[in-house]
Amino acid sequence: METNRDKLNTLWNRPVNQKFTPEEIKFIKKFVPKSSYRVKYAIYKPVSIKDLYIGFFIDSDPYARRRSGILNHWNFLYERELTNIEYHEIIENYGSNNRRFLVYYYRHIEHLILEDLKYNVTTPAGFVKECKRLGYTGDFQLKMEFLSNEEHKT
Repeated sequence: METNRDKLNTLWNRPVNQKFTPEEIKFIKKFVPKSSYRVKYAIYKPVSIKDLYIGFFIDSDPYARRRSGILNHWNFLYERELTNIEYHEIIENYGSNNRRFLVYYYRHIEHLILEDLKYNVTTPAGFVKECKRLGYTGDFQLKMEFLSNEEHKT
């Protein structure tokens, strides 16, 4: 008889190109709660060879007793709960990432702000301020306003 743990392991080991059925997604969500993930915003401490100093982390074991080695190289400034959209994407890709941290790297804070907006999240203002203070900005215009003909004439 297959236990729930066995079924989860079977789903975990499924090839990445095979999609889960709605029933399988529901089963995974039942045993992998959203509260077991945390989103963290961080700045890289040492000199980056790739010039990527901004990190967006999804931690799959935020309450782990053992400290991960990756924590030595990053200064974690802010964290938040996972959004429903992010959680659904993680469940859809269950088993395709066998690491504790799912990391996205950014050169400019504006790129991270735009990514957060896709998920209806506001990037923490303190984090944005710190990144700009450290010079990790591309000075991109994030909002474009069009002037009407009347406003343009003045």
